[in-house]
Amino acid sequence: MNTYLDREAATALLAAHGFNRTDIECVLDLTKSISQGGTPLWPARSVERLASRAWWLDGAEIKTSMPQAA
Repeated sequence: MNTYLDREAATALLAAHGFNRTDIECVLDLTKSISQGGTPLWPARSVERLASRAWWLDGAEIKTSMPQAA
């Protein structure tokens, strides 16, 4: 199942990990969005993957979703 983030959710996620406004716009620009009802949505996994490369996170992963039960 694909999880998508709207701009507000993506901004909140990234800001919580120390991204400033310019960093956030860069991540969103580099992550391909889709349009649903005229609203841009970003795949959560793509945002997490790109954001995890920030030098200040020292390789830590950013997660938005809970692990699925086995």
